Amino acid sequence: MATYPNTGSNLGSTTRTALSTQIIILVNNEPVGAIQRFDINAIRTVTRIKEIGTDGTIEIAPQSSAEYSLSVERIIFDGLSLPEAFARGFMNINSQRIPFDIVVIDQYTGSGDDAIIRTFHNCWFKSLRTPYGADNYIITENADIEVEYMSILRGGEAVALSQGIGGSRQVNNIQIDDVELQADSGTRRGALDFAGLISAAY
Repeated sequence: MATYPNTGSNLGSTTRTALSTQIIILVNNEPVGAIQRFDINAIRTVTRIKEIGTDGTIEIAPQSSAEYSLSVERIIFDGLSLPEAFARGFMNINSQRIPFDIVVIDQYTGSGDDAIIRTFHNCWFKSLRTPYGADNYIITENADIEVEYMSILRGGEAVALSQGIGGSRQVNNIQIDDVELQADSGTRRGALDFAGLISAAY
């Protein structure tokens, strides 16, 4: 296997690009079929701190906690509406009274303990759209789902630990922080709620 000299990218006959065909989406351990799109949205508002007398930004700081949401597009298939395909016992989102978890298994790096398990915890339907069109007889449903928090694991631990330092490319200078690992694996809701944040640095 050759390595590109300038970037260290591996060149060879195997596929190293992640593909959506390696993804399994589960709710209550039931695969959700006929999904056309599954968009993960993560956002955290940050603000620039400026001061009089300085021509520029002196710091960027988080202004609020991170928020996660999902956008899902699914063909109505096997006689199931989108909520029913997500193992919900209702069709109208105003009927939901109990949150649910969505588990996404990425088998690109392997199956079993080698797969990356991304869990979206305590999900609520925010919107559900069912467009009907004369130009396309196939009926799809689109949903926006709000997520309380997300965790990512491989082999029962944070992905950065289970893959070794730097992954298959062996990035030597990867920066690992214990609190960031806890937040990534879901044992903490965020990485800013620990003592010593002001003096923390790599």
